[in-house]
Amino acid sequence: MEILLVFPPQWSAFQPALSLPSLSAWLKRAGFSVDSVDGNVLFYEWLLSDECAKLLLEQVAAGGDLSRDARTAFGAIFERVHEFRGDLARLRQSANDDRRPDKDAYFEAHYIGVKSLATYLDAVSRVCGEFTVSPYEFRLRSGNLSSSELERRVAEPHPVIGEFVRRLVAEEILAPAPGSIGMSCIGQEQLYFTLLIGSAIKQVSDAPVMVGGTIFSRIFERGALQPHWFGRFFDVIVRNEGEKPAERMLANLRAGDPLTEAVPGIVYREERQIVASPPCPPLRPSELPVPDFDDMPLGRYLSAETTLPLLSSRGCYWGRCEFCHHGMVYGEKYAGYAVADVQRAIETLADRYGVRNFAFNDEAIPPKIARCLGENLPSHAETGWCFTGLMKFEDFFRRADFENAHRIGFRSLYVGLESASERVLSLMRKNTRREVMLRNLRDATESGIWMHCFLFFGFPGETEEDAEETFRFVMENSDIISSFGAGAFSLEHNAPIFHHLEDFGVRIKPTGMGDVDVYYDYEVSSGVDAVRALEWMRRLQDASSTVPGYVGAGWVPRELLLCVLSHMTPAELVERCRMVRDMGGLPPAIKVRDLVSRVTHPDRAGSELVINRVSGRVLRIDGGARRAFDACCETGLSVTEIKELAPLLFEGLVPPGQNTPEAAPA
Repeated sequence: MEILLVFPPQWSAFQPALSLPSLSAWLKRAGFSVDSVDGNVLFYEWLLSDECAKLLLEQVAAGGDLSRDARTAFGAIFERVHEFRGDLARLRQSANDDRRPDKDAYFEAHYIGVKSLATYLDAVSRVCGEFTVSPYEFRLRSGNLSSSELERRVAEPHPVIGEFVRRLVAEEILAPAPGSIGMSCIGQEQLYFTLLIGSAIKQVSDAPVMVGGTIFSRIFERGALQPHWFGRFFDVIVRNEGEKPAERMLANLRAGDPLTEAVPGIVYREERQIVASPPCPPLRPSELPVPDFDDMPLGRYLSAETTLPLLSSRGCYWGRCEFCHHGMVYGEKYAGYAVADVQRAIETLADRYGVRNFAFNDEAIPPKIARCLGENLPSHAETGWCFTGLMKFEDFFRRADFENAHRIGFRSLYVGLESASERVLSLMRKNTRREVMLRNLRDATESGIWMHCFLFFGFPGETEEDAEETFRFVMENSDIISSFGAGAFSLEHNAPIFHHLEDFGVRIKPTGMGDVDVYYDYEVSSGVDAVRALEWMRRLQDASSTVPGYVGAGWVPRELLLCVLSHMTPAELVERCRMVRDMGGLPPAIKVRDLVSRVTHPDRAGSELVINRVSGRVLRIDGGARRAFDACCETGLSVTEIKELAPLLFEGLVPPGQNTPEAAPA
């Protein structure tokens, strides 16, 4: 094997990323022997393994800052790790072979699987203490973005993480004896694991380690890349698109030439200096092969049906937003695929892997390509294909475009609303008109497409009146906004605004500990500042919890939403979510025995611990309560029936607003 490609934790475990399959396809076509390892999926499997649970039980026994009741509760959770795995197994198996599962059962399996995973990972985080892990993030308690702290934690990893990396490197990475190793670091959550895995490799192997993805390139751009990381954690950083640089480095290794000789678009150390070679020209869509997912563990992602990512364009067709630097990986250039090539890629992936769900990973699907896809792809009724993707509000779109999108299988779309103030949108150079936003949202929603809006408060120059306008827009349009994600403005290194901050009255604060962060703390001379932006975000989140249309769907991971919507309409999903919320966060029809785990109390004879795997609540029951609970389980009572017949027990299983285990008497 000439190169082993590794995707490090932490990233979504619900579907594969696109980076490794794209690079793998290019290198295999060029004649190199390639294999891939999704270390992220293996990390989640490790956390849920019996071996890891034993380590976690040792952590519980050590006590730390946990109370006695908390240690008892967390110990009960880890003793029943196999039942948490069972919830995820049911999620994976919830689609029948005929692809027409019972809607209620399908919804239940997804809801319980996602919530059960969150409960277990919360327990892992609380017991380990040094890090927080969830289905959506990994964060060191001491911070992910300080070079000195990262180095300290690489030298002294937590036992749970250290043992995982030891096994990953020995059994998955070095066992095949690859000639070289490539890692893809596309998010700041992966930074620590990239360094940790690289360190473990370099300690025992001479194989060169190349790191691609955007994060290290951004750290280099910021001038914060540490020279001593070369040779210690990796040998080369690949900037932007990795296909041609990786091909050239493998050719050098095959020929016995120096690894970095005549390789474009890389950063490496030469003696004591960091050297950057000239950039590599952006790739043309026509020269790229269909991504190769052969090495991805498609049956092991936490999803009933695999969703594969793909592209209809490279770069952003708009490319003007002041706050965005995402296009850097494509050299700030844009190029669209031919619609015939997109269709050919979909057909190839569907036939090769037996999948029907696809996520367009474009910065935003270009309007003309979106229209052509809708007009030319066969209907969903014919193919069974389902799609999701990102879009930008455009006057170009007509009702027929969204109707055609739904016809071919689009079931959800994600759109950057950013702000509902036209004045702020003009400052951002997004230039969207309110009437266009409303028309696009209404046309898409009435065509049967779930519309999710991204927005943030605090773009420099935003006033309280502007923020109020966005707040009201979201609150007043829940009939055409299916869901939203609210945040606060982040000042990204090398985003367009970064190069003329004085025009916005922005001052960067001293770096402090976050020296490898690709975002900056900042102050504004007037308007909504960073602190106030977070207050607006929380105000909107709190207010929206009372809006029927927004209720309850926040649990659905973006990567699973398409799966759910492929089997039910947006209205059907919202209604099921409302019923769950009205039942205290539990599916009304589920049998209680399928919801809980039971463990003999370690210190109290005749007592049991009952774990609600969805809410994380752990109860102690004994005497009459235990006998009553036995009867509830033996007779197969549902959550609804428990609420009616044993309200005190129901209240114990569903603590309001809590997901933190604690052993409490029933």
